[in-house]
Amino acid sequence: MPRSAKYEFREDPAAKTIVQSAVRLIKLILKDGADILPEHRRMVLDAALWKIAEAECHGKHKTRFCSLAVFSSPDCDCQHDHVFQKAKMIDDLIKGGPNSVDEIVSKAVACTITSEEHLILNRHKNLDGWERYRKAGITVIDARTGMVFSTTHR
Repeated sequence: MPRSAKYEFREDPAAKTIVQSAVRLIKLILKDGADILPEHRRMVLDAALWKIAEAECHGKHKTRFCSLAVFSSPDCDCQHDHVFQKAKMIDDLIKGGPNSVDEIVSKAVACTITSEEHLILNRHKNLDGWERYRKAGITVIDARTGMVFSTTHR
């Protein structure tokens, strides 16, 4: 989606409340004995992880983390990327159950990237998290500070 103004991250003051609500929903849906169809469970987990990944920002293309290309180019074609792949997190949540939720949802981090960078990241689907960004050669900016974000050891 093209943008016409400089990249500006504005933290949503309701972020903590949004995340807490989504975490409670995830724990409910994973509760032992919850009589929920598997496809419905996956749908709800998918939606909750989206809410967590977007919680701290205003709009899915104004995330705290963005590529240097997005940060420095006001009119590029942007994409929202889940740094830790959402499908893998959903599988891990289902396997781990309610006791695994806090650790897994801490990985629900988004990064705004260009469409071209998205294609490059797709070549590294065997990797997950910031390692995928390192392998793809994508420099990440923490838009809260405007500084390069170290993607090592995360």
